[in-house]
Amino acid sequence: MTALALALALAAGATTGTDVDSLEHLWAGTRDTSEQVVVSSEVGINSWPESSERRVRAVGAPVELPWLGSHVLYFEEFLHDDPDNLRRQMLIKLEPGEPPAHGVRARFYTFNRPRAWVHLNLRPNLLPSLTSADVATMPACDLLLTREGDQFRGSTSGRRCLDDSGRYLEYQLLIGEDLYWYRRRLLRKSDGEVQEEVIGFNWFELNTTQLFTCRIDWTGTGNPQNLHPLIRLDIRDQGGHGRFVTPDGRKLEITLHSDDWPFAIERDALILVLQDQGAEVPFATAWSSIDTEAISLNLNWLRIRCGPTAPDLDELQARSVLGLPHQNANILQQHRVETLRDFHHQEVPGVVQDFGLEAR
Repeated sequence: MTALALALALAAGATTGTDVDSLEHLWAGTRDTSEQVVVSSEVGINSWPESSERRVRAVGAPVELPWLGSHVLYFEEFLHDDPDNLRRQMLIKLEPGEPPAHGVRARFYTFNRPRAWVHLNLRPNLLPSLTSADVATMPACDLLLTREGDQFRGSTSGRRCLDDSGRYLEYQLLIGEDLYWYRRRLLRKSDGEVQEEVIGFNWFELNTTQLFTCRIDWTGTGNPQNLHPLIRLDIRDQGGHGRFVTPDGRKLEITLHSDDWPFAIERDALILVLQDQGAEVPFATAWSSIDTEAISLNLNWLRIRCGPTAPDLDELQARSVLGLPHQNANILQQHRVETLRDFHHQEVPGVVQDFGLEAR
């Protein structure tokens, strides 16, 4: 491995026990999400009324089960107004991937008698009575998650995981400090046709903010021709932020703003802020007209390009009307960047770098 490749691997975050700890911390807590059907084998997307949007609550809590592992979460999911009827309920065991470079592996265990363990996170007195005989493994449905800055992204591997009806289950998940986005697809086993596709978003963001994918390139030479991919972060556009470390050890943070930006009330703008972690003043910012749906910042030694991750509902409905296939639409990884128009930047006093902003 070249020195540059090694440095990039270290910057992306080699998987250690710390990654398992970090993922456990991020996964724990209550997530309030909005879930929408993208594809259904029974009903076309255009016949789904707005009320078909479902508000879902997911709860993850660390539990002490030494016989299972040192990093175990109890997880349950239910419609927000019906907490006693669980849609999903399981134990999640987190462990380093094999080899560790593959990230963190999440192993799932279902309950043989689910009703006996409802809200287990609130009934720790039951934990001593829970044994391996009370759970069943789901080895083909493991999630492999990799760390990207302060976020984790993962998915099932191949078409091996089956749901209760015998269809293949594909699942993708993105977890961050203020992000919880997922995509679930059910595929017919005989021919792989998508029978159902569902995406979930942070509830409070769904209709007011958008998820952006920011691709970050870096070079240690200062020559933009030597830029190499460093990391990819997903952040929301109303104050969402992501942290990362460059191969030379510099700890940086990016933030996206749109109509939450207090200093641009009269301007519909998409604003990208770059600063050292913990610093109060950014050392570089850029903004573009919000209808361009993309923004870029180039410091020669560092380049950041952000564009919308998920298509909006109108676009999905248009695809359905035209009969276009949904099977290859990757909701969590789709990257759509349009040519920047009316692009501007501002410089913080004392910063001498040539920003070299560019439209791509």
